[in-house]
Amino acid sequence: MISKLERLLSGGTVTWDRLLVTDGLSPEAVEQITAVSPAAPDRVWVVIDHDTPAGSVAVAEKQKALLDWARQTGAVFRSGRGIGYALLLESGLREGEIVLSGGAHAAAVGAAGAVGLSLPPAELAGALESGQISLSPAPPLRLAVTGPLSPYLSVRDLAWTLIRSGQCSGKAVVIRAPQLTAAQAMDLCGLLGAAGAVTALCVREDFPADETVDLTALQPMAAPPGDAARVVPAGETDGLRVNQVFIGGCGGGSLEALRETADLWRGRTVCPYVRVMVVPATSSVYVQALEEGLLDVFLDAGALVMNQGCSACWAQSQGRCDQAEVFVSTGSINCAGWAGRAHSGICLTTVRRAAQAALSGSLYGS
Repeated sequence: MISKLERLLSGGTVTWDRLLVTDGLSPEAVEQITAVSPAAPDRVWVVIDHDTPAGSVAVAEKQKALLDWARQTGAVFRSGRGIGYALLLESGLREGEIVLSGGAHAAAVGAAGAVGLSLPPAELAGALESGQISLSPAPPLRLAVTGPLSPYLSVRDLAWTLIRSGQCSGKAVVIRAPQLTAAQAMDLCGLLGAAGAVTALCVREDFPADETVDLTALQPMAAPPGDAARVVPAGETDGLRVNQVFIGGCGGGSLEALRETADLWRGRTVCPYVRVMVVPATSSVYVQALEEGLLDVFLDAGALVMNQGCSACWAQSQGRCDQAEVFVSTGSINCAGWAGRAHSGICLTTVRRAAQAALSGSLYGS
């Protein structure tokens, strides 16, 4: 077992290794953060990734405050290069590192075996200033994932199956799943953390498992509008007419997700009555997708190819909807009012089902 993970499980004070600050924080949280002098500025990453380019003057002011603070303190600064968690993973996180963030999906860094923890603003500011974090004991759940993943299923079906069972809530979920790719592990860990796990991480070492999950026994799942932790069999969404589709975010912006989408769309066109957005997660993914000709496929199919970042998963400037529209997303947020003040129709699904919905104009469970 990893030493810092043991400290997490038993409680105590540890030195954090990376701390991520993004423009997804509220203006009040930004004020708290920027009032602090960081103990280790070289380990602080300030990433403008949620609302890029800025969709309002208020957002631009918040981003400028973060830029000025990063410049003054010497923190690492990245703007418009992609999703912060993905950029951290690309930078070479090591197994066992402690990563702090104010975002709900901090556990996404568990793809590298790092321990991602989401903190409220006051605690994040305190950790930033002290260089340490005091942890409450977190009961572990050790999962062994066996079997191959069907090409017609997704790691999201695994995540939503676990979320629906309720067994991960309040736990530090340690996962042994060597068959998963790095992108799949990122999506799995991020979804579990956002749905109530203290953290989730994939490790290489073997361990006695509390539970074993067989991928061959999975069924298609989806998260209907309202709450990312409320999961239903995907068949319950069959026939739902779709107005907007987003393929991007932590779950749909990876290179392998873009390849899967291109394979389905090559030589075809999306439904002309559906707004379809495709968004690479980072600049490196964008460039590789360009070199492979994937962006040509998306454009030929009639989709919008947008700049790297959180984009319509965040949906605060890009991807807003009319009140009655149905929005199918490979993102991680589906709460009411997210894609428009009166809008309440975001359905979270897999890349394959979202890509198929873009073609047909309707969502189907399998």
